[in-house]
Amino acid sequence: MRKMIALLAVFAATMSVAACASDPESSGSTVTTARSSSSPTARGTPADPPPADPTTSEAAECSETDGWNTEGETAAPFSTDALYLARAGRHDCYDRLVLDVNGAAEVGYAVRYVPVVTVDGSGKPIPVAGKAALQVVVHAPPQGLDSSGHQPGRMFANTGDFLYTEDQLAGWDSLRAVRFAGFFEGQSTLAVGVSAKLPFRVSTQFDKASQIRKLVIDIAHDQS
Repeated sequence: MRKMIALLAVFAATMSVAACASDPESSGSTVTTARSSSSPTARGTPADPPPADPTTSEAAECSETDGWNTEGETAAPFSTDALYLARAGRHDCYDRLVLDVNGAAEVGYAVRYVPVVTVDGSGKPIPVAGKAALQVVVHAPPQGLDSSGHQPGRMFANTGDFLYTEDQLAGWDSLRAVRFAGFFEGQSTLAVGVSAKLPFRVSTQFDKASQIRKLVIDIAHDQS
């Protein structure tokens, strides 16, 4: 009888351990840990969709850049408001450079690829990293050389200064460097290093809340 009771006890204990090990919600269960840390794709369940072709997916996502080209873009208006800030950003399909002008007036521009950007007036070259150089002319004076009176004594940059260095843009798809190429006859020039002669677009935006005009240059990523 005692032998029978002992056998029943061992059998019950064995069944309890087996139940704990197979319950995905049990505390400390290796099955629970595996489920919580594994993605559906990693588990390979039949309901999972097949992985997307990276090339096809990227091309579809970047269709917005299809109409862009490498031809120069220009707009006529001149502003006396100060160019005071340059900002760069990364997007899925392009890198972006935003130039902020401190006023509501329309701002014109001339943006084109050149062999090398030079300083207006002197012709001094302003080389930049990358296989292509984009010359960005903003029809506005830089802060410190303007007559608007905003933050007197503060300069946007000196000719030749880096606004973004090659190290700061390391790993970016399109942008390689941004330098200030000087001020001449009411307009500011920047040298933008690009990884290759890639399509781009130029636009202006107006922020009503801050009364800031923005010149936006988007440079497409290389899809080849």
